[in-house]
Amino acid sequence: MKLDHAQAEDLLRRMHGCRVAVLGDLMLDEYLFGEVNRISPEAPVPIVRVNRERAVLGGAANVAANLKAVGAEPLLVGALQNDPAGIKLRGLLAAQGIGADALVLEPSRPTVIKTRVIGQQQQMLRIDREDTGEFPQPAVTALCASLEQVLGRASALVVSDYAKGVVNSEVIARVRELCAARGIPWIVDPKPSHLELYRGATLMTPNTRELSELTGLPTKGDPEMAAAGQALLEVLGLQGLLVTRSEKGMALFAPGNGHREPWVIPTEAREVFDVSGAGDTVIAVFSAALASGADWQSAAMIANAAAGIVVGKVGTATATPAEILDHYRDQEAV
Repeated sequence: MKLDHAQAEDLLRRMHGCRVAVLGDLMLDEYLFGEVNRISPEAPVPIVRVNRERAVLGGAANVAANLKAVGAEPLLVGALQNDPAGIKLRGLLAAQGIGADALVLEPSRPTVIKTRVIGQQQQMLRIDREDTGEFPQPAVTALCASLEQVLGRASALVVSDYAKGVVNSEVIARVRELCAARGIPWIVDPKPSHLELYRGATLMTPNTRELSELTGLPTKGDPEMAAAGQALLEVLGLQGLLVTRSEKGMALFAPGNGHREPWVIPTEAREVFDVSGAGDTVIAVFSAALASGADWQSAAMIANAAAGIVVGKVGTATATPAEILDHYRDQEAV
């Protein structure tokens, strides 16, 4: 089974306007681009002469940006501070037409910033500024209230967990309760340290390294990956699993949909410049497709195509319907 241009076009049309809630850790992704021509006399490190800077939405905010890029309507739930990074993040959300009414302002926690230094299109260094401790109870209560508000309008929920505090036991207990009551699927981009939080999720989207860490099993070859995936499905009671495998593409586990063995989807990336944010693209496009009523295989294939476009760009990026359709048009021309 493979999507053709007409099927992709129809699916993208149905995804347009679909409301998808996004719960998770918000971040500001900064990029410093420059040239590297010499080594520092102070230490054996390269000197990057910065000639361009860029700030984009990161973490759960990048999932929302990816949803918006393909025409879906993200309903974003997260927390940030009213600090310079938080103000810039809210400005970026507004510029893309992403609502901030369900965001929680928490003065005790600075907005997370990830700064990447790029020399000659190669990432050389990442600097993280963050506080990963527990959120105060008033902030947790406010997050649960925001979640209830947006799930009244959503057809699917993405849990974008970067282990910065928003995704915690109390919030996830509310996710289970609300999604079960409303019949809403919840799809998780996981952090292995939070394994038990994801019990009962509809589907998870780990990469192969995360799958190994979640299960304690090897995932190098196809048989090992398949065994680890089946183990995770059983341990957490998941309905499905979409494993991203870098240059090997993806593997979809959907036993309830007639696939006892993983369904392998080859990569569609032509060139890989930067994989940062590719997981956000996968979960966003897959969830938007699911919210539109697509079957899991079609959702996985169009997410795979979108990810193939994004990794060909430098920095955290998104894929538009026009880019996705151009991809399918090019495939048919070969």
